[in-house]
Amino acid sequence: MPMHVIDENAVLPEIGEDGTTVPVHVLADDGTTARVQIEGCGVLLRQGAVHQVASTAVRRSR
Repeated sequence: MPMHVIDENAVLPEIGEDGTTVPVHVLADDGTTARVQIEGCGVLLRQGAVHQVASTAVRRSR
């Protein structure tokens, strides 16, 4: 199963380009908004937390 990632600033735009890329599990995606669960820890986001982000913020990890 491919892993997806988001940048922390997708959840917390006020941090600008600070933060890191975190792995997520996509719970739902309607093409506009995605509901994701954080699968690892970032600088500010913690494992297990659920957030809504723009669908365009979610990408496959390499």
